Amino acid sequence: MAALSVGALLVPTTASADPATPAPVGPVSADRLQRAVAQSSHVVFLVHTTDTHSGLRSAIAGAGSAHLAVRHRFPAQHLFSVEVTRSAAAATRARLAALPGVASVETSAPRFFSGTPDDPRFGSQSAYLDAIAAPAAWSRQHGSASVRIAVVDSGIDVGHPDLAGKVVATYDARTGGTDITDTLGHGTFVAGVAAAATDNGVGIAGAGYDTTLLGAKIAAPDGSITIDDEVAGIRWAVAHGASVINLSLGGPVASAAERSAVAYAQSKGVLVVAAAGNDADSTLQYPGAYPGVVSVGAIDTTARSRADFSTYGSWVTLAAPGVNLVSTTPLAGSDFFSSTTGYGQGDGTSFASPLVAGEAALLRAENPTMSLAALRHALVASAHGYTGLGLGAGQVDFALALRHVPPTSRPTAIAAVGTAGAIRLTARTTAPRVAFRVDGHLVATAAAIGGTATATWPSFGYANGPHTLQALDCTEFGECAATSAASPFPVENSAPVVTSPAPGRTVTGRFLVSGAHPGGGGVALLVDGRLAGFDSRAPYGFAVNGSVLTRGAHSLQLRLCDTTRTRCASPSSPVQPVSVVALHPSIAGLSPITVSPNADGRQDAATLTFTLPDAENVTIDTIDRYGRVVARNPLGYLTSGRRTFVWRARAAGGRTLPDGRYSLAVTSRRSVDGAELRGWASRVGIVDTRAPRLTSITGNRTLFYPRPDRFRDLFSPHVTLDGRARLSLTIRTPAGSWVRTISVSRGAGPTYISWNGIDRHGHFVPAGRYLWEFRATDSGGNSVHTPQFLVTVSARRLVTVAQDLTLNGAAALEAGGTDPACASARTARSAFPHGVLLSNACADNGYDLAFADYVFTLPSAVRFGNVAIRAYGHSRMHPSELTASVQRSDGGLEVPRYITISSGLDRWYTIATIPAAGHVTPQRQMFIALVLDSLYRGRNDFDVKYAQLHFTYTTLR
Repeated sequence: MAALSVGALLVPTTASADPATPAPVGPVSADRLQRAVAQSSHVVFLVHTTDTHSGLRSAIAGAGSAHLAVRHRFPAQHLFSVEVTRSAAAATRARLAALPGVASVETSAPRFFSGTPDDPRFGSQSAYLDAIAAPAAWSRQHGSASVRIAVVDSGIDVGHPDLAGKVVATYDARTGGTDITDTLGHGTFVAGVAAAATDNGVGIAGAGYDTTLLGAKIAAPDGSITIDDEVAGIRWAVAHGASVINLSLGGPVASAAERSAVAYAQSKGVLVVAAAGNDADSTLQYPGAYPGVVSVGAIDTTARSRADFSTYGSWVTLAAPGVNLVSTTPLAGSDFFSSTTGYGQGDGTSFASPLVAGEAALLRAENPTMSLAALRHALVASAHGYTGLGLGAGQVDFALALRHVPPTSRPTAIAAVGTAGAIRLTARTTAPRVAFRVDGHLVATAAAIGGTATATWPSFGYANGPHTLQALDCTEFGECAATSAASPFPVENSAPVVTSPAPGRTVTGRFLVSGAHPGGGGVALLVDGRLAGFDSRAPYGFAVNGSVLTRGAHSLQLRLCDTTRTRCASPSSPVQPVSVVALHPSIAGLSPITVSPNADGRQDAATLTFTLPDAENVTIDTIDRYGRVVARNPLGYLTSGRRTFVWRARAAGGRTLPDGRYSLAVTSRRSVDGAELRGWASRVGIVDTRAPRLTSITGNRTLFYPRPDRFRDLFSPHVTLDGRARLSLTIRTPAGSWVRTISVSRGAGPTYISWNGIDRHGHFVPAGRYLWEFRATDSGGNSVHTPQFLVTVSARRLVTVAQDLTLNGAAALEAGGTDPACASARTARSAFPHGVLLSNACADNGYDLAFADYVFTLPSAVRFGNVAIRAYGHSRMHPSELTASVQRSDGGLEVPRYITISSGLDRWYTIATIPAAGHVTPQRQMFIALVLDSLYRGRNDFDVKYAQLHFTYTTLR
C-alpha cells in the first residue's frame, strides 16, 4: 500500500481510507469540493464508547487543549465526535483509544453529494415523469402534508416559491441552529425533485405532490460532509416525524456510526433512501449499501439504458431517472447552479434518489399504518425493466407501486355458507382480493367480482364445533391489510364408515379394508388405535397385512382428515371388530437389496431368504409402485423351515424390469379344518442399471506437502456425485504401480476424499508426481471412473525461523517534528555515526510530536508470528518516554504502549510485541514510527542508533 507520512504517522493515500483523497463525485468533476476536503486543517473522530460517556466527556475536557473540540454527543448510540487539528490527529487518536470506556475510534469517512448538474436551464419534466408513471399515480394519490420527507443535505432555500410552506422544520447539524441557507444548491434541487409544490401554477411538480419536507443541513460551505453531522441530521429527522429520509450522498468507506444511525431510523419505521453513487462501477457505496436501505441507481429514460455515470451492482435496490432532471435552485444563486431564475437542470443518482423518496411518501399517504417492510416491498415489487444492468429490481413505477400498497379497508358481510364438507366463504369488499383465514390460518384467497369475493374451503380434518372466519382486504398481488373482519361459524362433518369387512368377520393373510364418506376428504385407517394407512380420495381402500397381527380380535376405525393428512381432528367411525387368523411367513433378508441385471456379473440377481412355520403353498410376487403384479413365481407346497428364492428382476415373458423400486411378496396358502388360511410378507428390492455420474472434478496438478505441520498436509480432490455410491480415490505411480486406494460411502452432491501422502504400507511416499482417479460404485454394482489426473508430492516442510531486521537510526524514511521550534529529529546531533536524535520540549499538551518513520521489508514466508519493536540508544535528559506507532494493513494506526527510558546508558529497549497478522502489507512491509510526544513532563529525548524488528516466521524448506 502506498503511504504518505504525516508527522510521525503513516496514513494511506487510497481514496477508500483517507478523507484527504475522496472518491470522484460523478460524471462531471466536483474538484472544488474534493480540494476543500483535502485541504481541511481538521480531522473528525467518531468515538464509540461502552456507556453514555459522561465520564469520558470530562476526561476529554481535561486535555485542556485548543487542538480539540467536542462536536456532537449521541448518548443513546454510545457515541460522540471530536474535531482535532490535522497535525495533532495521530496523537489525539492514540490518547482517545487508550481512555477507559472507549471501544473504538473511527475516522469520519468522506461523504460527497451524488449529483452533478449541467448548466442551469428549465426544461420539460414530462418525459421522465411519464416513464415512471408519476402522473398516473397522482390521479389516485396526491400524498399528504402529514407525511414528511427529510432532506439531509446542503440545506434548502425555504423562500423559493415552489418550496415556500413545504418545509415544516429546519436544523443545521453543524451549528445546532435552524438556518439552512443553501449556498451549494444541491439540497434545494433534491427537495424540489422530492416534493416541490404541485398544481400551484408555479414552476415544477414534485414527485411527492402534497408531501411536506424536513430540512437538515449537514454540509459545510465548502461542500464537505462529516459523518457525525450526518448522524445528527438523521436522528433529528426521526425525532421530527420523518416518514422517509433521503440521503443523496455517499462514499466507498463504511462507518459504524452511520450504520447505527440508519438502523435507528429503520427501527422507528422510517424508510431510508440513498443515492447509489456516480462512479460508473460496482464499488459498494455507503449509506446505500447498508441493510434495508433503498439504494437508487440512475437510468437515462431517453436512451432506455443505465445512465453512463451510475454506480451499479447486486447491492443496488432499484433505479429512477437521473438524466436531465429539472428542479428548484436557490434564488440567490449557488455553487452548483449559477442561475438566479430559481430552476435548473441536473444529472446524478443524487436526483434519482428523491424521486424514489417522493414515491415512497405517496405510498405512505395511501396507507399510513403500513409497516416499513411492506413499504419497501411495494417499491421493489413494482419496479421493472432494465434487467442485467445491476440496477436491482429495475425502474420504479409509481402507479404500479400504489397497487402493491396493502389496503386500509376491511371486508363486510363475511359468511361461511354450509357446515360440512366444502364450505363456501364469502365477503363483500372494495379491494381487488380477499384472504380468508380459519382460526388464524390462511385457507383461501379469492378475487373480488362485483364487490364480492367467494372461495371454497374443504373443512375436512377440522374438529366439529365453533370456529372463527376472518377476511382481509388484499391487493391484486396478494399484499393484505393488517386488520381483518371476523365472524364465528360451526363445522359439523359426519364421520366416515367402514364398509368392509363386516363387523366380527374373520380375516386372513393380506386383507382389504374399504370405507366411505359422503363429503369426500382424506381418510386414515387405524388398526388397534394405531395408524395403518391413508387414502386421500374416494373410493377409500386399504391393504392390511394380517400376518403381522396376533391371532384373535382386533379393531378397525376410520378417521376423517384433510387430503394431505396434515389435519385429522374430524370425527372417526365407530370401532369395527374383526378376528384375524393367518399364516405367518417371514422374510429374513434380501441380498443385495439393489440389483443390476445387465449380465456384467456384478449383482445381476438377489437372494430372498424367507421362513415358513409350517408347510404352505408359496408364490413369490413382484409388485411395482402402482400395486400391479408384474411377475408371479409359484413355488408350490414347501415344508417348514428356511427357504431361498433368486430374484432376477424379470417380468412375465422374461424381459428385464425397468429401474425402480419393487415389492417382493411371499404369499402363502394352506387349508386348516376346511378353511383356507393365507399369509403375507414383503421386502423392497431395487432395480438400478445406470452407473453413477461424476462431475465437477477439481484437484488436477495440485501440489501438497504431506508432513504433519498443518500446512497443506492433505490432497483433497473434489467431485460431485449424482446419487449415493461407494467413492474411491486410487493413487498410482507414473509407471502404473498401485500406491493406495481410499474408499468412502457418499451421498449425492459435492464431496471429496483426502490423501495424506501415505502409501498402503503406512509409509510416506517419495516426493514426485503421481496419478490419481476417482471411481464410484453404486449399490447395484454399477461402476464408473474418471480419467487419470496428476498430483505432485513435495518433500519440503515448514520450519520456524527467528530473525532480526535492523536499520540505522538515520535510515528513517522521514524524520522531523510537528513544531520545529520545540520538536525535532536531527542526525547531526546524534552521538552515533548513523543515528538520529529525537527531541521534544514542546508545551505539555500531547499534540506535538518528534518522530522517525521506518519501513521494514520482511522475507517471504508462509506466515509471520509476533513482532517485537525495538530501539537501541539512550536518553540524554532521562527519564523520557518513548513509543511507537504501527500502521495496520487496513490503513489504521495503533500506538501499542509508552515505555520509560530511565537511563543514559546505551541499550536495547523493547517498546511492544504485536502479532504480525494485520500489520504486514501484501508487499511484506511494516511501517513503524518511533515517537516522542509532549505529554511527558519536562524535556523528552531519545538518541536512536538502531531501530529493529525481532520476529519469527514460518517458511518452507
